[in-house]
Amino acid sequence: MSKKLSDRDKAIWNRLAESHRMFALASQEFLSEGVDRVILIRSALKGQDKHTAIYMLPYLKVEELKQLFDELLFLASFAHGAIQAIRDVILSLPREWVLAHIEEAVGPLLQDDSDTNIDDMYRRLLELYSLIDQNLSLKLARRAAAHSDPDTREAGEEFLRSMKSTKNSA
Repeated sequence: MSKKLSDRDKAIWNRLAESHRMFALASQEFLSEGVDRVILIRSALKGQDKHTAIYMLPYLKVEELKQLFDELLFLASFAHGAIQAIRDVILSLPREWVLAHIEEAVGPLLQDDSDTNIDDMYRRLLELYSLIDQNLSLKLARRAAAHSDPDTREAGEEFLRSMKSTKNSA
């Protein structure tokens, strides 16, 4: 049984297909030599074009992603719709490089104890750290468990219990 497409449906499809062709051309231009993608993405991640920037991250070179590491960690430190995409980009970086740079980059994020969502930042970062390295996760969980904020302390203690129960069941 075939249903005839309405003019409205055809117009919607045509607009979508044309937009896709234009996006593909613009993407090729964006990824061409001589474009300062780092500055453009860094700016876009802070504005209304954040979703486009996040979409383009996997197409950047590793060296470009390294330059955006601080911004990526900031985005990985709070819950939002694209957190998994950000984590995937971070995890695509060379593991040894991430291990050598992550603590220094995360330090400023966790120094502002006036942030009312500090416990959420710790939780999101603990989730990320657990994907990177168990010892790193343990260190951050201990830091959270010793925090002056009770919610942050609870986050650290929960994570430590979780790590212990996972270790015991293995």
